[in-house]
Formats: sequence, structure tokens, C-alpha cells
Amino acid sequence: MKKITLFDALYKNAGYIAVVLISLVYIGGSFILISKTGKSVGEIIATGVISMLVGLLINGVFRSIGINKGESDERTIKTAQLYSKSIEEISPYVDKLEDFCEMENKRAISSLRRKILATAGLHYNDFFDSEGILCSSSYELYSDEEIKGAKGRKKRKMIFENFKRKRAYDKASNLKIKHLTPSALTCDGVKENNPFDFGKSKREYAREKNLSDALSRVVMAVIFGYFGVTFVSEINPAVLIWNTLQIVMYITSGIIQMYSSFSWVVDEHRGGIIKKIDYLQKFKVYVTNQRLAS
Repeated sequence: MKKITLFDALYKNAGYIAVVLISLVYIGGSFILISKTGKSVGEIIATGVISMLVGLLINGVFRSIGINKGESDERTIKTAQLYSKSIEEISPYVDKLEDFCEMENKRAISSLRRKILATAGLHYNDFFDSEGILCSSSYELYSDEEIKGAKGRKKRKMIFENFKRKRAYDKASNLKIKHLTPSALTCDGVKENNPFDFGKSKREYAREKNLSDALSRVVMAVIFGYFGVTFVSEINPAVLIWNTLQIVMYITSGIIQMYSSFSWVVDEHRGGIIKKIDYLQKFKVYVTNQRLAS
């Protein structure tokens, strides 16, 4: 029987926990009266920034927990093992991977262009040759003379039809995608117009999420360097409740961040690796067919 960990319990009940904590914040607000603090601008900034830093710290801890748990998830581990095995299997033929990627790039661009042109009733072969090179720009359905001779609703329809075709032609002829490369397929690292976008790597994800952390450390150094503290003569229950409510909100946000980070690892990040595995398997078939043909 699988042992239920604290993370599993939090992850499974994250939504319920968040609702409970938010409800506690709302109820706790009934015990205090929100009013102006009377603090100076500097004191307000200092208090606000320190509060923000606490929130970022709590979020960062929960995010790390989510990522680490996602990496140790059985699905992620099995996917990583399969990916490693797939790379080993194609390693004897890696010199042919460049040609395969180029073929897939042409195929992907052609497929996307066909879809774009089809939305405006245009045919791919009327604009591109077998190599995907642009060979025509005659996208108009109606000539200028025909449009000038039309009136009212018919004229507006003709103008719109030409505009729709021009937009599709421009989009197809200027289409750019993230190209498939050997390094992209063999490094751990789908958008509509980017079929070879395998999502962010763990390093990119962490860098994006931790950008605010770097800034917060600079701000923290300034705050603690400029401001000093003194002990209060007695604890103010209202302040204690108010700070507690803030912490509860930060913990709620952290649990949501943990849930989001775990989902990113086991869904988006793992999904990108699965996509690479699919292309590596496709490459194996490509190599096999070449060997049979030679």
C-alpha cells in the first residue's frame, strides 16, 4: 500500500485548503477595524517591502517543494528513463539526425501554411513549389475594376474577401517557426505556429520564477541597511491578528504555487520530453526506411 505523504495530502486537497484559509482570513477580518496606520511614507514602504519579501520567500519554498515532488513523481521518472533509452537507441545514427530535422521542418512549415491558406479558400500549390519556395502572389479574388463596379453590400463583401485572402497570404508567406534541431531533440530541455517548441527547461522555468527573488534581495539589503528597530512596550492584538492574516494569505498563495509548479513538471515539462521521444521514434523509422532502400 502506497504511503500517503504530507505533499500528497496537500496536493490532493489544495483547493479545499485554499478555500478554508481564505475563509479564515475573511472571518479574522471581523475582529479588527481597518484604518490608517499613521506611519510615515518611509515606514509604509519598509513595512510593505518586508511583507512582500516574506510572501516571495514563502512562495519560493512552496514552489521548490512542488518542483522537487514533480521530479520524483513516478510518471516523470518513467518518462525520463524512456527518453534516455530513446537517445541511446538513435546514437549509432546521430549523423543522420540533421537531415531528418530539416525534413521535419519543411513538412511542418508546409502543413501550417496549408492550414492558414485554407481558412481563406486558398490552395497551397498555387503559391509554393515542392520545396516550399514562394512562387506566386496572386491572392486577390476580385480585381480593382470589379470592386469599383460593385455597389453597397456586394462591394463591401468583395473588399472583405480580398482582405481576408491577403491576410492569409501574408501570414503564410511570412510564417516563422522554432526549427527542430538535433540538439533540441537530445537535450533535456505545442504552440500552434511552433510545433517544435518543447516548452521551457527546468532552468528557464526557475530563472523566470526567481527573477523577482534577485530583485527582492537587493531591496532587502537597502531596507535593513537604512531602517532600525525598537521593541514595542506591549503587543497589540490587532497588529498580531493583521500580520497573522497576511501570513495565512501568503501560505494560501504558496500552496497554489506548489500545486502549479508540480503540475508544470508532470504535465508541461514532461509533455515536452514525451514530444521529443515521439520524434526520436519517428527518426528511428526514418533511418530504418533509408537502410532498407539502400
